[in-house]
Amino acid sequence: MNNVEPLNIRMRFEAKRSWAFFLQKGFFLDGLSGMTVRDFLHEVLGFDENKIETEVRTIFINSSPVDDIDTTYVKDGDRLALGGAMPGLVGICMGRDNPYKGFRSDIVSQSREVQKSSTPVSLFIKIFSTLAVDSGPDILARGIGVEAADLAEFLEDKDSLFVSEIGDYSDDLKNALSKKSGKVFVTVQFE
Repeated sequence: MNNVEPLNIRMRFEAKRSWAFFLQKGFFLDGLSGMTVRDFLHEVLGFDENKIETEVRTIFINSSPVDDIDTTYVKDGDRLALGGAMPGLVGICMGRDNPYKGFRSDIVSQSREVQKSSTPVSLFIKIFSTLAVDSGPDILARGIGVEAADLAEFLEDKDSLFVSEIGDYSDDLKNALSKKSGKVFVTVQFE
């Protein structure tokens, strides 16, 4: 998907929070077969090691919590959910590498190795909580894959938040999206 010509959107700074909610609904990104979860976080999402260790405290892959991001590998079609530390006892138990992880040993993602190759894989990702707010602008600047219809619906009531020097850019974009089906790759900058 990253080799597709992206739709480039420029929006006012005030639109950032609404995009954080959009990231919670989910989007697509491509990686390579055999990447560990850590590799994916670093190379595809652009997270540095400090962010991975201190801010990405809750990771689920296919609805199972992940503890060891160095021995859990992504594969095509995986669903990855990321968040900061969650509140309460359940939140503590679901966070990675915590002293209470034994309470969820039956549901934890099992380490699985995949042969490393240059074969592309597509993951569906959801990012929650403060992680979506803090990381969203950088992720959106790099670009995400989304269903054209979902993007059109999301942008429907945001005409006043677009930045453009030419005509009615928001209408032009919505018209372009209405002619597309399936996934589109979009980048977003906030000004």
